[in-house]
Amino acid sequence: MKVSKSRIAVVIGKNGEIKREIEQALGVKIDISSKDGKVNISPDLEHENYEPLNVLIAQKIITAINRGFNPKKAMKLMEENYDLDIFNLVNILGKSEKKIKRIKGRIIGKNGEMRKAIERFTDSFVSVYGKTVAIIGDYESLQVARKAVSMLINGMPHHVVYKFLENKYNEKKKEEFRKLYKPEF
Repeated sequence: MKVSKSRIAVVIGKNGEIKREIEQALGVKIDISSKDGKVNISPDLEHENYEPLNVLIAQKIITAINRGFNPKKAMKLMEENYDLDIFNLVNILGKSEKKIKRIKGRIIGKNGEMRKAIERFTDSFVSVYGKTVAIIGDYESLQVARKAVSMLINGMPHHVVYKFLENKYNEKKKEEFRKLYKPEF
């Protein structure tokens, strides 16, 4: 896999600490070329934390960092119920720079309010970087955040998307409340 040159330093971290943290937590070896951004992830079979799927998890974490996420947020992908979803705006909208810029602006919203609302109501993280929109969250949160981003891409007004997010959030809280206070006879 490849990492863009502007994100190589972020993947490696100060004194290599991010790279080392990923390697330690997942039992993998990561080789990054600082010239072209090529990343090679291989299993460290002798490491105590090694598991067969950890190479894929490390790939997801590095992909998330490459898509503009803070490494601490990307590390959430180590939890088994978290996943990464990426919208490639070029595939959805075509190559028009003007269209892509407009949709990115819609997803971010005025002063970042729409992106913050999606994150707050879905307990997920959203990154609008380059020509992609990426989301990290647990399965249910990912579904709601993905729907909200799709609504914005398809031109729904912000207040409609905001209301959708609010309703989904309230449904989730009611369900949690029901589970918590379910009477037992």
